[in-house]
Amino acid sequence: MDSRLVNEKAAAYQDRTLRLTPAVFDRLGLIKKSIHLRIEEFFVSCVPFDLSLGKASLLAFLSEREVGFFSPYAAKQQKFSITWKSPYSSKPESFFLVCRIVAFRKPDPASPYCFIDIEFSTAPLAFKELLVSYFMNVDEAELFYKEAPDGDLSGEQIEKTLQCAHVSILKEGCVADRLKVVAISARSMRVFGEFEGPLPAPGDIVEFEPSEGDLSCTLKGECSEAAQSADAPGFASLSVKLEFSPAAHARMRAAVGWGKKERKA
Repeated sequence: MDSRLVNEKAAAYQDRTLRLTPAVFDRLGLIKKSIHLRIEEFFVSCVPFDLSLGKASLLAFLSEREVGFFSPYAAKQQKFSITWKSPYSSKPESFFLVCRIVAFRKPDPASPYCFIDIEFSTAPLAFKELLVSYFMNVDEAELFYKEAPDGDLSGEQIEKTLQCAHVSILKEGCVADRLKVVAISARSMRVFGEFEGPLPAPGDIVEFEPSEGDLSCTLKGECSEAAQSADAPGFASLSVKLEFSPAAHARMRAAVGWGKKERKA
């Protein structure tokens, strides 16, 4: 991405914060075991919990004694190091951000968990591009969700979106491991298959994950219709009004090739 565009977008996204779930870690290509905060000559293993272009909250294992030891260094500049799978290289790349520690936060003094809030003094272009690309991708996916025609995807497009043609329901008391995706569009989905336990009722919020492939590509929404099959006992069809899913709708948008030309049409 052009450096001028990256810097322009970084300024626009400066106040936007990203909550890092395991799925987001994978999408960003971050390598958890190679992320650390260097405080003077000490290396503290940590993972970002909240991340933005100007600051972060890191989750680490620190005792009260260790927090007391590191606290005097908070006023000095430190280094936050990140390793990621760059799309421009076959090998992982590392970069560091100069930062200062704003606070150590232990919600429970007896717990080893500790949040370290930091603010960045400098940020390399690679870091800016990493977050800018993610935010731009999410914005495009949300625009697709809101504005794309609600036409059903083809079988090939479903495969590209979910990396399979079946999903599993994630709902307590209801088991359905391989539901066929009969139809899916930007804002709705219909599945069919064998269910164990009571079916979701209209109005229930249900969640699905691909039965194979990328399990981070989850789908969630409100059940609009649930109907038992008259011909196959134990089988049923389920219709869902989909909520926006950054990962799923980004894949869906790419699968159908939706972009600026389609929005202008």
